[in-house]
Amino acid sequence: MSSELQHGEHAEGQAPAGGHDDYQEPNYVLIWGILVSALLISLMLGYMLLPVVTVVLIFTIAIVKAYLVIAYFMHLRYEPLYIVLIMAAGLACLYFLFFGLVPDIVFAPTKLGAAE
Repeated sequence: MSSELQHGEHAEGQAPAGGHDDYQEPNYVLIWGILVSALLISLMLGYMLLPVVTVVLIFTIAIVKAYLVIAYFMHLRYEPLYIVLIMAAGLACLYFLFFGLVPDIVFAPTKLGAAE
């Protein structure tokens, strides 16, 4: 038996290097179940007769689902703050790009006299 440790192992009674002493593996099956349940709820909301309320609820559920995926499956919850800020900056750029282009697409000039 060799006294050398394999990659990823640590000596008994010692915490792994990197300051991850408090890391606890998330329950991925539970998170997946929550995501599937939220999907089913979103699909059922599509049959509501109040379109504004439906859209608000579906987008709210979508934001919660995106948070769960980003936080747990992409492990952003366990990353340093600067990694989170880099991602937030990218999302802010996407937000401004989207809302900067939507008016041009939605309110695009139409050709007068064109057959419709």
